[in-house]
Amino acid sequence: MSTTAEASTLSGLARLRALSRANQPVGPSVLAPHHLGRRLIERFALIAFGLYHLPLFLNNYPSLGGGGFDSGLAVSWGHVFTPPGVWVAKHIFHVARISPSAYNGDNGDVGEEFGRLLLAVVIGALVAVAWSIADRKRPRGRWVGDVLRVVLRYSIALGLMSYAIAKILPQQFPPIPTFTLEQHVGDLTPMALLWTFMEYSRPYAFFGGLMELAAVLLVCVRRTATLGAFICLAVMTNVALMNYAYGVPVKLYATMMAVSAAVLLIYDAPRLIAVFLTNETSPPARLSGSWQDRIPTPLRWTIKGALVGSVMLSSVAAMWGTLSPPSPSGLDGLWIVTSFTRDGHPADSSSWAQVVVRGKNVGIRLTSNRFVSCQTAASATPGAMVATCSQSHRADLRWTTSGATAQIDGTFDDAHVTASARHADRSDYRLMQSKFRWIAE
Repeated sequence: MSTTAEASTLSGLARLRALSRANQPVGPSVLAPHHLGRRLIERFALIAFGLYHLPLFLNNYPSLGGGGFDSGLAVSWGHVFTPPGVWVAKHIFHVARISPSAYNGDNGDVGEEFGRLLLAVVIGALVAVAWSIADRKRPRGRWVGDVLRVVLRYSIALGLMSYAIAKILPQQFPPIPTFTLEQHVGDLTPMALLWTFMEYSRPYAFFGGLMELAAVLLVCVRRTATLGAFICLAVMTNVALMNYAYGVPVKLYATMMAVSAAVLLIYDAPRLIAVFLTNETSPPARLSGSWQDRIPTPLRWTIKGALVGSVMLSSVAAMWGTLSPPSPSGLDGLWIVTSFTRDGHPADSSSWAQVVVRGKNVGIRLTSNRFVSCQTAASATPGAMVATCSQSHRADLRWTTSGATAQIDGTFDDAHVTASARHADRSDYRLMQSKFRWIAE
């Protein structure tokens, strides 16, 4: 054999070895399907992730009461899984007071959900060990890896759909309310500060929803599932970090969504490493040979459409009604108090500086900068309102408006109060006047 031919043959063999290395899976897939280590990891992951995601299944349907909406089937479904998590929260984590939301099937950072996660991990580990010991001589269950990926893909798709719709409509981040515009930054909670940041920029919030929707649609198809998992990992890692940094009580759920996406990517890690790190040729992923192929294609797509489409329709139906602003009473908006008396005398630090009205919500800012939030009850008399306020305050007020001015008369904490006020426009705020500029000069 000539030197040139020998070199060509060796080069060809080297390429084949590179392809072989690139096609070798890592993580759970670095081992053959019958290897004990892989069986343990995949079986543990399937059971643990399944026990975590399954109780939240109906919580993905806002029209059924999921996601913190009204009571409904999702809440009843949540009650089925609540007692074990509550028991762990009380006896293992020593949580003295269980939050009422723990019984609503929600996905907030309550002790019950952390307790349920611990149970899922423990049960998953015990069952995986027992299962693997039971079939150690004749290993079975090669379908576990495929089922795990399906569980994770659709847990991501169904879980993110309502969040994506809430950002796109927008329901999660509506325009900044006047209440917030009147609060000092130092008076905001960390979560309120984050919400204000998101509410200010409609395009940014819309983009966030669009990326979540892209992840949902991509993970539903095997050919694009890896790209969907990539997008989900990036988006949900960012969401989880914001939740940690700003104290948003959905840290655990956001983290679990990011971890679910990361597990999906582990199966494609060899190909991804070849493309992004070692600059080697990567063969196509194996998309056939799964138990899913036994299901006729039309039926598979029908099931996908029913699952994902039902959550989308449920989200739109439940959130659409929340988009309409409260019926304007003629008083809605910000009122700057120009004069104020209490029992016929000018008041001191308890004088009113501003009054904000939005539907049944009324906020009173005192000259001391203290903010009093009130909730009004329905009144048959136009311009009259009876309000129960924070810090044990109570108000019974009558409004008379003339254009952009108003006269207020009534009682506040059993004292007779009168006030004159002028209406302020949202466009008066510097924040609302700021516009996008390409050139900053």
